[in-house]
Order: sequence, then C-alpha cells, then structure tokens
Amino acid sequence: MPSGTTLRFASLVLLAVATTLQIFGHYAATWPVTTSFDEARCQVRSGLYLTTTYAVDPDESKWAAYRACMAPFLVPRGFWILGGLALLAAVALLIYFLRPRWRIFRRGLVPAPEELHETLAALVAEAGLAKAPVFLLEPTALREGGTAFGNHRRKYVSLNAGMLSVHRDKPETFRAIVLHELAHVRADVTVTYATLAVWRAFVVVVLSPYVLTLINPWLLSRTPWKVPVVLTPGYFTLSLGSRLAVMVLLVFLARVAVLRAREKYADVLVVRWTGDQDPYRLLPARSWYRRWFGHHPAPAARSTAMRDPDSLLRPGFWEVLTCALAVQIAWWHSTTGLRNLGWYHEGNESFLVMRIVWVVPAAALIGLVAWRGAAGEVRRGTFLVPGLAIGTGLVLGDQLDAYSRNEFSVQGVLASAALTGTAVLVTVWAGHCATLVRNRGQAWLLGLSIPLVVYSLLSWFPEVRAVEAVWRNNIVPVFDLLAGYASSTVDAVALQAVSLPFLLNFNRVLTVVALALVWLVPLVLRREFPREAVIAGAAGGVLAAVAVVLLGNIDPPLVATAWQIVAVVGVEVLLVLTAARHLDRVGALLATWLTGLVATAAIWLTHLDGTEVDSVLASRPLQVLPVLGTLAALLGGFAHVSRPRHPSRPWFAVAAAVLGVAMVAWQPGATSASASMQPPAPTSTELNTDDAVNTWIYGGGWDRMMTVVRANDQVFVGVRASDPAAILRGCENLIPALREEFPEPPSAVIAEQWRTALADLETAARSCVAVYRDGRTDDGSTWTAFSSGLGQLGKVQTGLTEAQKRALS
Repeated sequence: MPSGTTLRFASLVLLAVATTLQIFGHYAATWPVTTSFDEARCQVRSGLYLTTTYAVDPDESKWAAYRACMAPFLVPRGFWILGGLALLAAVALLIYFLRPRWRIFRRGLVPAPEELHETLAALVAEAGLAKAPVFLLEPTALREGGTAFGNHRRKYVSLNAGMLSVHRDKPETFRAIVLHELAHVRADVTVTYATLAVWRAFVVVVLSPYVLTLINPWLLSRTPWKVPVVLTPGYFTLSLGSRLAVMVLLVFLARVAVLRAREKYADVLVVRWTGDQDPYRLLPARSWYRRWFGHHPAPAARSTAMRDPDSLLRPGFWEVLTCALAVQIAWWHSTTGLRNLGWYHEGNESFLVMRIVWVVPAAALIGLVAWRGAAGEVRRGTFLVPGLAIGTGLVLGDQLDAYSRNEFSVQGVLASAALTGTAVLVTVWAGHCATLVRNRGQAWLLGLSIPLVVYSLLSWFPEVRAVEAVWRNNIVPVFDLLAGYASSTVDAVALQAVSLPFLLNFNRVLTVVALALVWLVPLVLRREFPREAVIAGAAGGVLAAVAVVLLGNIDPPLVATAWQIVAVVGVEVLLVLTAARHLDRVGALLATWLTGLVATAAIWLTHLDGTEVDSVLASRPLQVLPVLGTLAALLGGFAHVSRPRHPSRPWFAVAAAVLGVAMVAWQPGATSASASMQPPAPTSTELNTDDAVNTWIYGGGWDRMMTVVRANDQVFVGVRASDPAAILRGCENLIPALREEFPEPPSAVIAEQWRTALADLETAARSCVAVYRDGRTDDGSTWTAFSSGLGQLGKVQTGLTEAQKRALS
C-alpha cells in the first residue's frame, strides 16, 4: 500500500533542484558585477527589447543579432548552474551518509541490553524483515518511544530508556512501538532521511546565500570580503520577500508531509500485524504543540488511517495541490535559470523541449492520482477533488514563482478558469480509465495516452501568463478584421465565436488526437462498441448536413461557414440532450465526433470551388468542431444515466478516430480569393517603453550619456581656468565623443531630445574649434549652442530617471 512519501519526496526534490537552477542562474547572470548587464547590452545592441508586454518582434535580423550576442555567455553561465546542482547534491549526500553517525554520537546511543534481544528478534521476524536493523538504546531519554533512522546501507532503531520498563510492564505496548519503528525500517527510512538531507542542503547551499545576496549585493562583487561601511538593501522588496517566503514554505511543507505520511503508513502496518485497532491507547497523550506542529500527524488523522487503510490510497486535496504547485513553480524557476543561461528564448527548440519537460511530471502526477484512486474504493469526488487541486496548483503556480509580475485582468481570470476546468476533466478522465484497466497491456495504453492528452490539453498553461498580450496582439486584430466581413452584429458575434477556438488551437492535429483518445481509450478498455452512440451520431450527422446545405448560400462565404459551424454545434447540443437517457458520457463524445465528421464533409462540399474551397474556415472546420463538440457532449454528461454494457470489439470506433485524425491532417486549400482571417503582419512591436528605457540604461545607455557629460566637463574646466589651449583640447575631444555610434533610447520623446542635444553640442564644439584654433571671431553662437545642448541633455537625463523609476516600481 503506497504511503505517498515517494510523491512528496519527489515534490521536494523538484522544488529544490528547480530553485537551485533559478538562483544559480541569477548568480551566473550577475557575477561578477561587470558582466551583470550582458543581456541588457545585447538587447540594446540588437534593438530587441524584451519587455513585459510579451510582444514578439517580427524583425528576424534583430533576433539573429541578439542570439549571436548572447551565445558567448552560454558556457560560462552553464558552469554556474551545473556547479550549483553539483554542490546541492554533494552536500545532500554528505548529510545523508554522516547523519546516522552524528546522531549516535550526539545522543550517546549504546547497544540495546541483552534482556531485549529475544523479543526484538521475534518482532523483526514478525515484521518480515530479511535483515535486522541495529538496535540501540538512548540512556538519557526516559519517555516511552523510539526512532528509526539510517540510510540505504545500514538502518538503526533507537529505543528510549523508558522502553525498558514498558517491556516489563506493558509488553503489548512495547510490541506496538517497536513494530511501528520496524515498519519505518521496512518502508521509508531511506526516503525519509534523504528528504531531511535535501532540506538541509537546500537551506545551506541555496537559501541562506541567496537571502544574504539579496540583502547585501556587495557579496556578488569581485571582493565580497570587503564589506562597505554602509550596506544598501539591494534587490530585496516586499513582493520578492513574500514570494521567497512562499517558496521556502512549500519546500518545508513538502518535508513535513513526507515525515507525516510515513507515520500513517507505519500505523496501518502495526494494526495489520497486531490486530489491534488502537495499539497506542496506553501511551500518554503528547503535548498539543507536538501533536499539531511536530513530525507526527494529528491523533485524529492517525486514527482515521488505522480504521480505514484505504484512505491512504485516496489522493487528498492538499497533498495533490502541493505537488501541482511544486511542478508549476519548479518549471518556472527552471526556465528562469535557463533564460539567465541564455538558452531559453525564441528561435530555437527550447520552448518545445521545456514544454515536454513540464508534461513528464504533470502527466506522472495525474497518472498517480488515477492509479491510487482506482486502487481503493472509488467514491464521489475521488478524482474530482484532486483534479481541482491540480488545476488550482497550476494557476497558483503562475502567481507564486519568485519573479512573477502578473497583473489582474479579465482575460487572465477566464484563462485560469479554463485551465482549472480542463485539469479537472483530464484528471477525472484518467481516473475513470484507470478503473477500467484489467491487464498490463491496457495499463500501457492508458500510460501512453495520458502524456499525450496532457501535452495537448494542458501544456498551454504558459500562455495564461501572457493571455492579455495574446488577446491584444493576436485575437483583437483578427476580430477587428472579421468585423469588416459581417453585415450585422449577429454575424460578427458568430464569426468571433467560431474564430476564437480556431485561433487558439495552434496544433490542430495533436488536439484532435487528444480529443479522440478521450473517448477511444475508455471504449478500448471496456471492449465495447456503443451502437446507440453510432446511431445517434449518424442521425446528428444527417441533421447537421441538412443545416450546412441550407446555410450554404449566405454571402460572404466566410460568414456562411461560421453559421454552418454554429448550426452543427447546435445540432450536437440538441443531440446529446435528447439522447442522454441512452448515452453515457463516452457515448455522447463519440456521437458528437461522428456528427462533426459528417458535417465537415458537408462543409467541404458546399464550399467546393474546383479543387479548393472558398473560405479559410471551410478548409479547416475540424480545427473547431472537435473542441466545440466535446463541450457539447459534456453538457449531456449532466443528464448521464448508467446503462448495461454489451462487450464487443470497438473496431468501428478506432476507424472513426483514425478517419478524424486523417481529415484534420489533410484539408483542401482555400482559393486565393478567400477572405483572410489574418491581419497584415505588424511591422513594429508594441513595447513597454519604461521597461525598454530601463534596459537601455543598464545596457550601456547611461555610460554613453556620461561619456558625453564628462567630455563637456573638460571643455568647461578650460573655461573656468581661462586657458584657451585647454578649451581647444576639450572641444576637439568632444567631437568624437558625440559621434560615437550607439543606439538611441527606445522612447520617441527621449530619442528626439537626445538627437537634438548631440546636434547642438557638435555645432558648439565645431564653432569652438574654429574660434580657438583657426582664429575666427566668436559672435556668441558657440556658447548659445552649448547652452541649448546642455539643456536638452538635462531633459534626457530627467526622462531616463523618471522612466526607470516607473519601470522598477
């Protein structure tokens, strides 16, 4: 019977490793300080500003220049990250192997007395241990109890001195306590003390140094031992501090969860071995603090586990929520570290690789929830509650990573709700399928299907963070374009309703494969061919085809296609509600699938123009219909009734799935005269100007301005000394300083002031050279130009500092 310790231990390791990636990636990007602004310099030099608008610059030459500039930092920064991971692993292993010896030394443990040997040997045999642990006695501990500790090489059981009197006076209690510790030896000592080792290593190697560098950034300088007299607070803010606290709390809770879960499992084994439902009733009550804040679970939770061992199998809300949070935050922290490394960016396969990396633990979590829930008694909410925990964890993980800057938006709330709902449905589906598995082959089928479904239906979660930008930059321009094709508000609404899933379904083939697996896998596992669903699907297909033909004459064709798809979805909703008494959820999904296939063929035929179709939507209706059809089938699920199943081979269902995938993989082309659903590609990028200006400052812009300021100062040093030779040298040196090539500030207003300042100062410098070298008479224009240029330079400085304050706030 699984105790959940391994799952919780995996969460702890995942958080610790990912946070190490993030923090050491931060070190790699900021140490030494002279290289801390390399990325900003590359953005400025390439003209590619990566701001919080999440806008993607369409100019490929900028991306190429940026990647070429960042490429030299990949290897040196990689050593930082690999070194951090190696240091974390080394310290964790050192603690893991040395901790048993340290415990024996610190507590003065001695071999157990001979009077206990015979009883202990009998209990070892009763626990079914092939190798007995080393039994020790703690002479200074007078309270009843014991502790199992050690590592995978050697395990120990330490008994308190008070156990000697318990052995003589209350042998059954002695037996229960020792069997409890032997249950730990049998099941979880290795995982438990590996957990403690990882936690301690995380605190020593990662957390403590990071907090110190946040408080005192001087520690990241080339001379960290020379602490200045006045310390500045560095980059530590209330927002960052709160997120850091949440991160540490999550790692700590994962540690506590491992320690508490193991206790419940050991209690269940003691009940099984002793036959006593309350083996610890003769022990004195523990203090309230130790009961609620110690490593042992609350007494009520322990009693529940002993009375109902199957409760350990049912995945709980908080357990799954913590794991989902760990997966999500770990993913964001990993990508942050890899971005600091210079690898995670547009233009290579890093986005695809990291999306697959996310799918592995997410699919493993959903699969484990399904397996554990199906192994015990399936009750109402067995899969719904952990599914809600997974969805909530994915959404919260977007907000709680250390560097999230998400702001509230209506689009973000709707996208988060959609992500949570999808996570619930995927988890319930996986759990239902797990209850149908009867052999290893079926288990493999489900095990391979879950990652594909998770990848297609859940791995779009990074878009939740950028949903406002996606809506603004991708959806709204299309809606504005489509409004020009609509002759009424109703037409515009129909076009928008159909185009939204069309635009958001970026990978139509994988999406359709995943939606096909949602109904096909249960049918294969049940070995069933639902004839009622096929009949309903055929009837729905006829009705949908009739509706498609009747609506085919609307002009323009793009609007006609939109109304045809709306009508097909209406038929599907009517179908599943009408046939709900005869179809279960899987049957409803199959019926809407078949209806969609027939409707797709009808749409193609009604829009056929030679060998092409006259509408972009008409060429790819299966990019929309399976998604909307699935939603329609779920409506019928609310009226679902159980019905007897008649086993048969579902070959027709397999053929329908394959046909659907083939139809979405191939589609007829649209004619050149078809109305476009894509607005012209943008020629510029909407930036957060304040963010871009802040990057320009750190990327060399401030140094560039200071170069001009210092060159001007040299001119006026000569003026104040009334030294014509010094004035001439200052003016001659000012001209090349003004002509130095450097990108202008990414703010139109500041850039104009910058150009004016440079032009005025160069005019003044040229006039100065003519006066002091060539002997030309000064009519006062030289110092007027200097005054104008310096005034513009002051405006530039003010604009830069104000933009930086807004960006950093």
